[in-house]
Amino acid sequence: MYLESLTIKNYRKFGNKDNKICFVQPEVIAVKTEEEDERSVVAPSTTLIIGKNNTGKTTVANALKMICNNEQPKASDFNLSYLNGLFTEYKKICDGDNPENIKELESPSLEFSLMINVDLSEEDLLTNLSQFILIDFDDSDSSVDVNIIVKIEITEEAKFKDNVAKIFKAQDNEGRKVSDRQQFDMFYELLSKESAAKLSEGNLYRVLFLDSNGNEAEKFSLKKLINIKEIKANRNLKEGVLSEVFTKIVSFQFSNDVNSKNSLEENITTMNELISEKVGPKSSEISMVLSELQSTEKVDLSLAGNVTHDSVMKGLIKYNFKDGDDYIPEDQFGLGYINLLNIIGEIIHFVDSYEDKSHYSRINLLFIEEPEAFMHPQMQELFIKRIDSAIAKTLEIANSNSDDKKTLRCQIAITTHSSHIVNSKIHSSNTFNNLNYLTSIDRCANSVNLTDESVVTADDEDSDKKLRFIKKHIKYKVSELFFSDAIVFVEGITEETLLNYYLENHSVLRHYYISVFNINGAHGKLYLPLARKLCVPSLIVTDLDIKREKCEKGIKHNKNESCDICGQRADNGVEPFVPGQKKADYVQITSLKNRKTTNSTLKDLNHRLKGISIENSDKIDDIDFFTDENLHVVFQKDPIEGQYATSLEEALILSNYDNDILNDVIKRCKPYVYESIVDEKKGGARVSLVTNSFKLQKKLSKSKSDFSNDLLFNILSSEEKDIPKLPIYLCEGLSWLENRLKDNELVITSESISKDMKGADHD
Repeated sequence: MYLESLTIKNYRKFGNKDNKICFVQPEVIAVKTEEEDERSVVAPSTTLIIGKNNTGKTTVANALKMICNNEQPKASDFNLSYLNGLFTEYKKICDGDNPENIKELESPSLEFSLMINVDLSEEDLLTNLSQFILIDFDDSDSSVDVNIIVKIEITEEAKFKDNVAKIFKAQDNEGRKVSDRQQFDMFYELLSKESAAKLSEGNLYRVLFLDSNGNEAEKFSLKKLINIKEIKANRNLKEGVLSEVFTKIVSFQFSNDVNSKNSLEENITTMNELISEKVGPKSSEISMVLSELQSTEKVDLSLAGNVTHDSVMKGLIKYNFKDGDDYIPEDQFGLGYINLLNIIGEIIHFVDSYEDKSHYSRINLLFIEEPEAFMHPQMQELFIKRIDSAIAKTLEIANSNSDDKKTLRCQIAITTHSSHIVNSKIHSSNTFNNLNYLTSIDRCANSVNLTDESVVTADDEDSDKKLRFIKKHIKYKVSELFFSDAIVFVEGITEETLLNYYLENHSVLRHYYISVFNINGAHGKLYLPLARKLCVPSLIVTDLDIKREKCEKGIKHNKNESCDICGQRADNGVEPFVPGQKKADYVQITSLKNRKTTNSTLKDLNHRLKGISIENSDKIDDIDFFTDENLHVVFQKDPIEGQYATSLEEALILSNYDNDILNDVIKRCKPYVYESIVDEKKGGARVSLVTNSFKLQKKLSKSKSDFSNDLLFNILSSEEKDIPKLPIYLCEGLSWLENRLKDNELVITSESISKDMKGADHD
């Protein structure tokens, strides 16, 4: 059996929606064969819970521990938005004409829903779940889902609501009604453990275990069903942490090794006898002194050895660790290495103490919290592989000392904000499955369960090909996707280079972590499902990519080609060859009438969002920017100086034709082309760049990197204030991004700070 999902309602960061965490079905983890050396055994059984700070990652493990241990919640365990909503309802009723109606309102409660899968085809024992299994499941099913609802509610609701009603009648020392802030503080205090004695003779809260029909289970213990091993984040590594964890391992191994244990016990007896022999005579000398004290009875002293198994394990073993050819004490290791060894040590102890076949009767869950602390990026990247190696070797050693071959079937959950660990998980398991992305929306955690199908739909043509592309392409861009305040998807090097500069110098956007993600071509549509799923504000900057015939791009037609633009007709065996009436040239576009785009992203959006048929989706006569939930797509839809640009380079030229910096860069990159257009020696004007913008764009197309880098260099090194301006479509895109981020932004007030201090441990 295994845990499929945990739904958290109104606990800490989680509200009552977008609150489900999904877990992966564990695979059997066994000693690797030679053929399996390259295959990760840990990654497929690992669930990642990822997100920025303060989004609720730690809350997941805390929720499981609380309900498994039947712990009483604190006031700070309730979601603040939820409490504010209840408080508002209570106040409205109590300040109204019928305050007694408060009895009809709900009381504060927490709810957790666990979905557990039981494999009926194996040896899963149903003893601990019998009260929750509905009798209507099909006997032919190989597995069945069992739902356990845990509800934590106030024990004496009537007394609680009476005390709530009194809050709204409370007065200060001067007889004035207390403020709303004070009323809320009093309401908040009623939910604390300190108030339990005032409200109830026993616990303030009661814990109910319910099946999916709402029937309460009797004498049920969740702790017997779920075994949680937590390896907490070591944000402050204390001295001797490695000795402590390895003492635990060695002690356990000794306890389970009868021969070694008996041998040690014999030696302990010998040591105590030796110590007693040496120190015993000293006691008589001390006793002689003590006998001189004034006392009715003689004071005596006896000294003896007191070596025990525990004292040997905890205090008499020196742990040195090999570094190269030398053995050094742990305090000479770096913090990152200590943290890694500590985690590995805890995992070794977990494997050693794992009860074989225990997964048939209970869920084994290993929680590792933010393992990236103190680790450099390369160590984080290899983290999953290191766990693989450690578990494989531990199993190998365990099986070498036993006739029974030990295997593991446990679920591993890792909370992290490390892009390197996320990347390692994706590529080790070769899937986006089992990633829970947490973000904060309206002060509540928003959980997004990622799957391969949410990235590329299964019915999509070439879905496997597209999925492979995205997985490989984002290898070094995971942080941009999962940990940014916003993302700007761009097609090329010029956009990437320049937009980073303009974002850094933007009066508002520079205060956010905004990633410019170069998708290397017009493949923006491949990222649309993923970006939409993540709910991250995403600006997609693409090109209009106006379709031109060869003769409009300065290329002569082949004789076997016909063209409606220049009038050329190919020799088709019936009609003779007719040459084109126009010379091949770099044609400027001054109207979009009857024009088409070659951009696959724009065609896809025209079809999907505008409802235009696939056959006509490339028409751009009346095309406009696209907005789809958290996505906004911009391009060169409007003329600049009467011309339609087909790329960012061309749009920059049209928007800045008289800018000194831009002219100097073009002159350096394409000196002969520039002189042929402007012809400064003959007094040519820069305005000529406008009517030759497409020609320049084509000439620059093979040196975009040089152009963008040279332009950025000149911008950064220039003392002039005449910095090239962004084309209007990019300005509009950044304006949308600014407004979207402001809409999502939390307004920080003194009141909200006060609330947050009460729930400071809500992550």
